[in-house]
Amino acid sequence: MTYFFRYEPDGVHNMSIFIIRIVFIAVLLFAHTQKHNKKLLKISLTLGLFLQVVLFFWYSGNPVLFMKEGLPMYHCRLSAIMLAASYFLKKEKWMRYFAWLGLLGAIIAFSFPDPSPFLWPHITNITYIGSHMLLGMSAVIILCQEEIELNIKDIFLYTVTMNLVISFVNHFMGSNYGYLKALPKMFPFDFMPIQLFFILSVLISVIIIVTEKIYLYIHGDHHKNVEEDIII
Repeated sequence: MTYFFRYEPDGVHNMSIFIIRIVFIAVLLFAHTQKHNKKLLKISLTLGLFLQVVLFFWYSGNPVLFMKEGLPMYHCRLSAIMLAASYFLKKEKWMRYFAWLGLLGAIIAFSFPDPSPFLWPHITNITYIGSHMLLGMSAVIILCQEEIELNIKDIFLYTVTMNLVISFVNHFMGSNYGYLKALPKMFPFDFMPIQLFFILSVLISVIIIVTEKIYLYIHGDHHKNVEEDIII
């Protein structure tokens, strides 16, 4: 148990990203087949929130690490918390926004993985994989269920507000939440924090706007075709 919750990093991780990606795709496809399963959605949201609480308490055992990485200020961790909160509080616009943010964040997390440097098994491995899997599942079910449409103003407002909060935390704590202070080492270029704030705020907003429009267009055409078939 001590090994599972250890704080001394190994320097590398040994997770098979290829297998994780395959499982993630399977989870998204399964979630789509269960898009009307509200019980599954509640379980997924609750488990996602539980993993965030477990991770928070693990970080709290190391004050230095807690300040740098322990706060739920990464976009995916915020999505997991806000998605559950907005669902149970019935805040539909927030729910749809964080569903898109969470789904896109989970896709990026498995496309460009940046897990903590611990060998399996470790609490950070479990939460990294489990949280993003559950986030993807919850997001797909919510996006398939909800009919409300986000407008451009809403998306930019939520994104800028969220990134402002994260940036203030980074400034006062010297952290790099949301990679708004520096990009991961895998990228061969870097920007100043103010540049990253602008670039990531616009990028996140535009990606969500475009994805939302494409989804609504396809979804609208699908319903239109179904209605035409019924009339015929």
